[in-house]
Amino acid sequence: MLTLEGCQARRARLFASLDRPVDYALVFDPQHQMYFANYYQTPFVFRTTNAAAVLILAADGRATLVCDNQLHAFAEQAFVDEIVAPVWYRGRESAPHREAALVRSTLDQLDKFKAGRYGYEAAVTPVGIIDGLRQLRSGVELVPVDAVIHQLKRAKDPDEVSLIRRSLMASDLAFNTALAKVRPGMKELEVFQLVQDTAQQAIGEAVIVYGDFVSGPRCQKVGGPPSDREIEPRDLVLLDFSVVVRGYRGDCANTFVCGGRPSDEERRLYQACLAAMATGESLLKAGQSCRELYDAVRDSFASRHLADTFHTHAGHGIGLGHPDPPYIVPESSDTLLAGDVITLEPGQYHPGVAGMRYERNYLITDTGYELLSHLKLEIDQEA
Repeated sequence: MLTLEGCQARRARLFASLDRPVDYALVFDPQHQMYFANYYQTPFVFRTTNAAAVLILAADGRATLVCDNQLHAFAEQAFVDEIVAPVWYRGRESAPHREAALVRSTLDQLDKFKAGRYGYEAAVTPVGIIDGLRQLRSGVELVPVDAVIHQLKRAKDPDEVSLIRRSLMASDLAFNTALAKVRPGMKELEVFQLVQDTAQQAIGEAVIVYGDFVSGPRCQKVGGPPSDREIEPRDLVLLDFSVVVRGYRGDCANTFVCGGRPSDEERRLYQACLAAMATGESLLKAGQSCRELYDAVRDSFASRHLADTFHTHAGHGIGLGHPDPPYIVPESSDTLLAGDVITLEPGQYHPGVAGMRYERNYLITDTGYELLSHLKLEIDQEA
């Protein structure tokens, strides 16, 4: 999990980064509740269905979490000074509308603070909270903080990187297991199940696994969810997935020939992808233009007359979201920052021939990078 010190540091940076001071900041986005307070409600139990919470951060460092009684077990793991969790449902009587009950509880709490200026996430804050605050007291000022939080999340703190490492530990193991165990006759859905089972065993709890699980001609279309398609001998198998651990995730990819050896053309495309990745890696450090980084990856393909069959992004940021900034694309306005966790994912997509992609994750530093993912990038399953 995240650390108390990390959460407190991120709260302090939020208030210090605002152009106008506020008394409190209201955080509704579940990702940001994790980011600032280590509050995470697992999606694998009934009591989190249609559930929401409100994190109230004070400028002096105090934090209050408003939720309901069904979420109290998750709230107890959060780094907050107070938990407000009135009864919503006890399994004895009918329950009111869940979000409406949360709005009422939040307004009751805010009425105690008597503050005049609030930061709020304009994109996700319920209208009932905004209208309710204005009814509680005249002259209340609401300051959007969405853009500030969006920028703060770029540079990952050590406790965040620790969770990403845990995610990548599980995904590395799942990738390598798939490379060793996927055989002709298996369905894409069975490959997904193998990956899911391996990742969950590595983490020791239920986790979300999502991404591309495609084979054969489906690889040429870049990706897609697993289907009941049966893998045939010498099919390419493209796996590009994330393992989500308390909201944080990495994002890696590998493509291999199942039940046979790669053709000369497949091996040529594979080597071109790894060369493009190496070119990108040579430029990774804080201050690097993402547009120039994309151009370098594309130029590597162009030197092999393969630029026109590279038509996806060259990489992106990763963490609580996917994709996150920075964006390594042709018209990017981003620059790499120390603390960014990013991917490079060069690929080749040839209709009627082959489709493949390879991807690693990196922590950007002032002088270069640290490789965070350690999956085996190999097209030859028998190698």
